[in-house]
Amino acid sequence: MRIALPGRTLSWFCAAAVLGACSHERISESAIPRPEPPPADRIATDEIATSMDTYYLSACAQCGGLLGTRGDAPEVVHNVRRYRVCSSACAAAFNLAPEACVERVNAIMIADQRPYYPLAVSLVSGRPLGPHPVEFVWGNRLFRASDPAERDLILSDPVRYVRQLNRAVLAAQSSSYGMPDKCPVQGDILPSDVPIDIVVANRMVRVCCGRCARVVRARPYQYLGMVEYANKHRSDAQPP
Repeated sequence: MRIALPGRTLSWFCAAAVLGACSHERISESAIPRPEPPPADRIATDEIATSMDTYYLSACAQCGGLLGTRGDAPEVVHNVRRYRVCSSACAAAFNLAPEACVERVNAIMIADQRPYYPLAVSLVSGRPLGPHPVEFVWGNRLFRASDPAERDLILSDPVRYVRQLNRAVLAAQSSSYGMPDKCPVQGDILPSDVPIDIVVANRMVRVCCGRCARVVRARPYQYLGMVEYANKHRSDAQPP
């Protein structure tokens, strides 16, 4: 048998070979390996990292010196959490004894964030925290629990409780926020902008756009002072 194709004539066997080759090519295309999705543990680690606050203190996490006085401040990472130090020597010292540095930083952050903590009840159970709650830091953020068991529950699913804490901070601080019409990065929030309220170190920060939100999250130490000054100025201006 011969099959007529435009411009040429093929034998049945040649046509079968051509058709078979085309069929084989289609099968091969469908069998091309697809990129494997990232492992679940890596997704979880990435989600945890993005839920953490950037190190926001002006003091070196190792020696306590003022950051920036010895050049650029290197970043060090311990258990996914990020810290800043004042020099490469301090980075090396931090990595030799990270737990002591973490304990010191935690004590500073607890004292710093305590006045901003928005809740008098537990995130987990809703029970009153009482005069002596369990205070701890996760991801450069202060949490308070009514007992060690609740602390362990928060640490077992920190991303969930960061979100809850963020909502509580915004609910508590939005009415008294000192820069409602100003973005700390760009300046005026224009009528065409869609403001975004974010939380860093248990403080609300309002920005004009997603780019500015990323800037504040990356370098909170540059902007928190401005927000705190505006909040204090507004508070002082309120009638007694």
